[in-house]
Amino acid sequence: MALDLRVSLDKGSLQKDLAKLSQGEIRTATAFAMNMLAANGKAAVVDRMKEAFDRPNNFTLNGFFVRPATSETLTAWVASKDFAPNGRPAIKYLGPQIHGGARDMKRSEKALSRISGGQYWLPGPGAPLDQHGNIRPGEMTRILSRLGLMNDASSNMTDKTARRLGRQGKVAKGQRSEYFVGRERGNGRPKGIYKLVGPGKVSAVLIFTPRAPTYRVRLPVEQIVQQAFNARQDRVVAAALRRVLRQRGL
Repeated sequence: MALDLRVSLDKGSLQKDLAKLSQGEIRTATAFAMNMLAANGKAAVVDRMKEAFDRPNNFTLNGFFVRPATSETLTAWVASKDFAPNGRPAIKYLGPQIHGGARDMKRSEKALSRISGGQYWLPGPGAPLDQHGNIRPGEMTRILSRLGLMNDASSNMTDKTARRLGRQGKVAKGQRSEYFVGRERGNGRPKGIYKLVGPGKVSAVLIFTPRAPTYRVRLPVEQIVQQAFNARQDRVVAAALRRVLRQRGL
């Protein structure tokens, strides 16, 4: 479900020059002002993300859009994108940052649940991260593929030989897989995904945790947009009026 914030404009702020304008021109000026304010609100959200998050990527920064007002609707929205063609939309992982609380399981966590016991994961010290601090997608793909957990069956080893090699911890060429599940001593509970990085050397790539990661509110979108609205309302309304008056030659 998209997170929408309705921005309303008090038409009382237009009273000074109402006598010079027709009803249609008033509605046009109102819609123009509301769209300017909504755009400012969206920009304020993007600025806060750059401050609150560590190197957010463009996909995250572009997670909101403006649904513009018209002279008929007189309603503008700063809305979150609730659809992404390749993957989940930003609002799915920004939700806990906006409202606080625990996040939902990632697709990779659901795929790993067969060997993790339904746990969540955090990047380990051996996880290759991109410039935004996220684990590289190619690394996660390799982990799921080596462990036979890809959602796309064609990406896994599905014939009899591949299954036999998988049970032996080997890849299709018969080489030993560099990824394996680390388990706690005694109870055997899976504690993470480890990678063989050299003779006798392993590094933790993913660390399993039974508790969903929780977040404090770091991106109060409604508050941010409302503050931007309040700070600019008078100037934007005046600009909208001047624009219509210039068009009338007044």
